[in-house]
Amino acid sequence: MSLKDLEEFLNDKSGEKDTFDYEEDKQKWLHSVKDLYQNITSWLKPLTDKPNSNIRISFEKIILNEEHLGDYEVDKMNIDIKGQRVVLEPLGTWIIGSRGRIDMVGTYGKILFTYVDERLTKPRITVSMFSSAAKMAEQGIKDQQNPTVNIPVVYTWKIMTPAPNVQYIPLNEETFSTSLLSVITNGTVLWGSR
Repeated sequence: MSLKDLEEFLNDKSGEKDTFDYEEDKQKWLHSVKDLYQNITSWLKPLTDKPNSNIRISFEKIILNEEHLGDYEVDKMNIDIKGQRVVLEPLGTWIIGSRGRIDMVGTYGKILFTYVDERLTKPRITVSMFSSAAKMAEQGIKDQQNPTVNIPVVYTWKIMTPAPNVQYIPLNEETFSTSLLSVITNGTVLWGSR
């Protein structure tokens, strides 16, 4: 291959253009983080509203950097309970096997929250290999003709258990409270990590 061939390749406008909307994807991610924080705030409200409450919630801006998204601001949630701080820190939206992850870290451990298809109870990753572009295109046409492929995906936050047997546990008031207590009291839960 010569320099001229390289120049022709660089000037060729016929290649596929990336049509993925990264800004829209980032906004969906930021909205999902905000929704999770609103749920947590709501779940803890009966405790934070009590006179002389020992629990406080605050937020702090952090900067994440992700491929295709660059630098962007997102909130980190701090929960102060009886002199201990628990931090919920977003890791990003470009996470293998999910649409995003937030780690909840306390003195006695870490709980992983992942934004996944609500139907999933464990990771499902499919890898396809094709011997040629024609075979790949042929499979794409078959996928478009298969109506099950076009079922819209609804994402939700779930607790992700540690490897090697990763499971997704529904995140709700009860599972969140159990997780929060475990990272501040050295309580062991099945889905925590140390």
